[in-house]
Amino acid sequence: MAEHHSGLDPVARLAAIVEHTDDAIVSKDLNGIVTSWNIGAEEIFGYKAAEMVGQSILKLIPPERHSEEDFILERVRKGERLRHYDTVRRRKDGTLVDVSLTVSPILLDGKIVGISKIARDITARKQGQLAQILLLRELNHRTKNLLAIADAIVRQTSKSSPPEELVDRISRRLHALSVSQDLMIDSEWRGADISNIIQWQLASIIDDHTSRIKLNGPMCTLTPRTAQALGLAIFELATNALKFGSLSAKTGTVQIVWSIGNYAGRREFHMSWQELGGPCVVPPNHSGFGSTIIERMIARSLLGSAKVTYAPAGLIWELVAPESALIETSGFSVV
Repeated sequence: MAEHHSGLDPVARLAAIVEHTDDAIVSKDLNGIVTSWNIGAEEIFGYKAAEMVGQSILKLIPPERHSEEDFILERVRKGERLRHYDTVRRRKDGTLVDVSLTVSPILLDGKIVGISKIARDITARKQGQLAQILLLRELNHRTKNLLAIADAIVRQTSKSSPPEELVDRISRRLHALSVSQDLMIDSEWRGADISNIIQWQLASIIDDHTSRIKLNGPMCTLTPRTAQALGLAIFELATNALKFGSLSAKTGTVQIVWSIGNYAGRREFHMSWQELGGPCVVPPNHSGFGSTIIERMIARSLLGSAKVTYAPAGLIWELVAPESALIETSGFSVV
């Protein structure tokens, strides 16, 4: 079998690889003076070989990290090798770059005569790690917020529910909370349109909600926090309507209307839930956790006010909040 000859001897081949690799491959003497500088080093650090050969490697190192070079020189003079040492270096234009260094002694006749350094740009990796840390922090914040809501549901429901109904009521309210969570995940936690929030909650408890509950209002994106609160409020209103209100009657209906406009010199969000065609409305003897959700929790979440009116024709729930409470500060807005 014939051997393939490339025309390059092994030394020349190795030199070509070193010269054209994407990594910065640099050699320096035992005093830190650069003796060779490949194309990869030019691309990562911005200096041409003519600008660095004969110069101190400290030219690349931020002043606050100069002690690192003393540490590296001391280790290599002892014949040791550093692998994957993550640090920061400064480019010619003054910007910083994250690099991973592998530093080895250069031997000649068994004596250490210089230092070989390979630097790999790990900016993308560092950015990915930072993004992951921020994501975990945000997840921790949202998980704590979710657990706080769940804790409030359990505590308040247990205060106002008979023992035989406690587990069922807690379970249904936690399910309502999970519906909102699913919607947030589907939207990558950027918020959700108010119509979707309402319809997802209604669909989870009312089979024929599209024929009995009419929605009317503009598209607007609620923040995750306000979406969760509104979802719980809609769940409580719908559950109450099924048991005692208009939806307990075959011909009963609900109208949900919302709008955004200028009211008394400021932009406000107005929303109402009005029940029609149901039995005669009777105010409850005491306020339970459901009342707390539809009157206080939602109002607090949207920095507004909410009230329930037990009108003869059917229950009316009204919510008023500043428009700014509905939208994400990152740019989500009412359309």
